[in-house]
Amino acid sequence: MTQLVARATAFVAEAERMTNERDVDGIRHVFAADGHQTATLDGLIIEANGIDEIHRAWRTMCAFMAKRQMFVTKTLATADETTIVNEWIGTVAGKQSARGIEVWKLDDEGLVVDQHLYGFLDARPETSPVQNLRMLLAHPLSAIAFARVRGRG
Repeated sequence: MTQLVARATAFVAEAERMTNERDVDGIRHVFAADGHQTATLDGLIIEANGIDEIHRAWRTMCAFMAKRQMFVTKTLATADETTIVNEWIGTVAGKQSARGIEVWKLDDEGLVVDQHLYGFLDARPETSPVQNLRMLLAHPLSAIAFARVRGRG
């Protein structure tokens, strides 16, 4: 395993630990003082700029995950000298349905200067009647268009 992959794998393992242990203060050791974070969860966009805002947002996220009994498993997808990308799957209240991806941009010291998280707390297959109904209610034109083109197979 190359040193780059080993460092990125260790980084992702630490991110998983911090998430599952709700390590609120640990975030201060990961992000640069002027870091930026954007989390998009089921269409809800949460942004934070600077370590103090990021810390407050992470505290809120940890409280939310604790309340919903959410735990994740993170896997390295790819990395280079300045970027780490990981995928994650998770359980929410005992149901394995959450999934997402994170993109971490690092500075020369290995601190995060920008993070983008994209997550879905209850992802289901395209054949799920529940998911298709959700899509129909939330995005009717897109749901109908998708159903029409899917039917043409």
